Amino acid sequence: MPRSQSRFLPLMRTLQSLPERVMRREVLAERFVSLGPEETLAFLEEVVAGVPRRRPLCLCALEAAGEVISSAGQKGPLYEVLSEVYRLASERELGGVVHLMITARPQRGPVAPEDLASDPEMGRRTLGERKFLARGHNPLRLQQLLRDPDPAVLQNLLRNPAITEREVVNLAARRPTREEIQWEIHRSRFGVRYRVRLALAQNPYSPPGLVLKLIGFLLRADLEMIAGDGSLHPRVRAEARRILEEKAAPSASAATPETVDPPADPADER
Repeated sequence: MPRSQSRFLPLMRTLQSLPERVMRREVLAERFVSLGPEETLAFLEEVVAGVPRRRPLCLCALEAAGEVISSAGQKGPLYEVLSEVYRLASERELGGVVHLMITARPQRGPVAPEDLASDPEMGRRTLGERKFLARGHNPLRLQQLLRDPDPAVLQNLLRNPAITEREVVNLAARRPTREEIQWEIHRSRFGVRYRVRLALAQNPYSPPGLVLKLIGFLLRADLEMIAGDGSLHPRVRAEARRILEEKAAPSASAATPETVDPPADPADER
């Protein structure tokens, strides 16, 4: 890591040493507030610069930064810092940081709950009944509930140990789908799995604000597919192209070999 960027190395190492996503998010949120806008922007610049080279510390920090930005809300000291960071990044044309922070409507949608093809039998049950069944172990019921349009039902399903990664990949790839469902998938224990991230990124119904926080984890071949996919949001395609260009730069010759998944949190394996 370049000497000029080394002042953030202790913070990145601290994040990497923490065992769970929520811990990394909370620590980084506190640091952003204490650092202030200029230093937070410098940190995000360093993270974004290291992502195309698959630097493990930067990938870990990218995940934590995405979690912080997604959960910042619309008021308070953290929101004020991030708002100023976004303004500065836009003013200085720092595309990688801007893309990490933007929110935008999906390329397709929005989709109302009643527009999703849910299971007819489950549609006759109350929300409370469906949430209860989502915690059970009846395979037929769980398959029916995977089509449920309510994020509260899906949240219980994603916590259910009977649900598999393959089912979640199929759920993330479903079209049409709702923004809220895609966010629930991302926040779940499956959200760090490569195939789940890829399915979310390739779905034009996924919110760009989510996809742009995931795209830095994708491998070259998948980035190339996304960059050329006209069904996806223009900002998503632009960020894929930006990362590919960075990968092709001469300084990328010392890149870390591409890997699929970061180490999983112990909590995500339960």
